[in-house]
Amino acid sequence: MPIERLLRRPVKTLPPDATCQEAAAVMRDENIGAIVVAEEHRPLGVVTDRDLVVRVVAPGEDAARVLVRDVMTGEPIFVSGERSLEQAITAMRDLAIRRVPIVDAEGKLRGLVSMDDLLVLLAEQFSDLAHTIRKEIEPPV
Repeated sequence: MPIERLLRRPVKTLPPDATCQEAAAVMRDENIGAIVVAEEHRPLGVVTDRDLVVRVVAPGEDAARVLVRDVMTGEPIFVSGERSLEQAITAMRDLAIRRVPIVDAEGKLRGLVSMDDLLVLLAEQFSDLAHTIRKEIEPPV
């Protein structure tokens, strides 16, 4: 299954010169834990709620003055939307990342897939499999 089939909601982006305060407000308002930092639909990095806590809040920095480009995970791994679900899971596992931006053939941002998205999909697939197995083992009526 191509990973782009998991893209169910629009990804939130900010330009690299947005402040960490702006990023935190978007995360709060949208109830999300990560924002893709992008220019002209091309991802440059990802800033997470953890990045804000560890790199801004804990050291006592002023979130209204620190830019997201200074705290984002730069040069993140991007996965082509045409790649398989298994390839995306392998990349996330090998690199110990919870979210991966999905790009098209031109490198433009298509979405963001999180570990939570993958777990929901796998739970649905296991449920479907269990239903199929139950039908196979139930005696005919």
